[in-house]
Amino acid sequence: MYSSEYLSVYPFFRETLRSASLPAIHDSLTGLIARPYMLRFVQALIQAQTPFVLMMVDLDNFKNINDNYGHRTGDEMLTAIGADLRRAIGKDGVVGRYGGDEFLIVYFGCTDYDGIHSFLDSLYNSRSVFRKNLLISGRTIFSTATIGCAVYPTDADSFEALFALIDKTLYRGKSKGRNCFIIYVPAKHAHLEIPALARRSLYDAFQRMAEGFDSGSGTGEKLQRAFAPVRDYLRMYGLFFIGADRRLYDAQKGEYLDTVAVPETLLRNGLYTACGLDELTRSCPDLSRQLAARAFESVLVLEVARPGHAYGYLVLCPEIRTLHIWQEHECAAAFFLARMLAQQLEAQGGRF
Repeated sequence: MYSSEYLSVYPFFRETLRSASLPAIHDSLTGLIARPYMLRFVQALIQAQTPFVLMMVDLDNFKNINDNYGHRTGDEMLTAIGADLRRAIGKDGVVGRYGGDEFLIVYFGCTDYDGIHSFLDSLYNSRSVFRKNLLISGRTIFSTATIGCAVYPTDADSFEALFALIDKTLYRGKSKGRNCFIIYVPAKHAHLEIPALARRSLYDAFQRMAEGFDSGSGTGEKLQRAFAPVRDYLRMYGLFFIGADRRLYDAQKGEYLDTVAVPETLLRNGLYTACGLDELTRSCPDLSRQLAARAFESVLVLEVARPGHAYGYLVLCPEIRTLHIWQEHECAAAFFLARMLAQQLEAQGGRF
């Protein structure tokens, strides 16, 4: 919870505390600044022409936490992440609860792209706030979020325009697969509109995957070309195939690596996803060793099969050194890739 001494540094809160009590300013659950006061704070900064960065934080898959573990666990997670954000911001800004699973950050630490990027990168990759395990109600829950941000007055000079930009950047982050941050850059984002981003769906990715697969001359090249949209759209950086002969093939480099145990005991309905390699290490140590050697920490495995015939397994990994919560659309894209590969192998009599 913010103290009156801390908040009084800012003219808006100093004036507000003359007529409102400190508890009234705080969100009752998280102890952060309540939404009405955060919005008025932003308006006051704009009126005073004070430069700042506005960031919207949207927790990924928060509904699943409530649905699977209950709202009490969800509330504890919101409180824990809110406290982590407040510690990470320190004296460089103020964090508020925007509503539901969203937080609003007003940041004064810097307003240049490199500085903002460095700060946001630290939230994700130092595991001070996101991409880390939280112990909530006796359960281990992995936290990720999507962040959109823009700078006043560099990017927008009004309250409405500034919020329109952070909405756009946040939606852009979600369309890229979540678990990332987007800093508004006019050259990249000025032409984007939220309805257009909403149409950036799996259909587009599937179409590009199919076109890439069809354009390849051999099975390895087909797989590599079809994977390019997955890499760009979903930020996947590792693609491997384990054939019926148990040989591990690096589809990115086009080379065989090792003979490994197959992960069939881990699959449920032909699919296995994991944040971390512990279970894979116990069941398939050679495969886990190959992935760990490339600094991959999370894995998705899909069976490559047609009715009555199993041809092997596809193994996908997100960007290196990232613990990753797998999304349904990522699994769907991987399934589509596995299905195209299975059809190709069926036509070739099972030969890769």
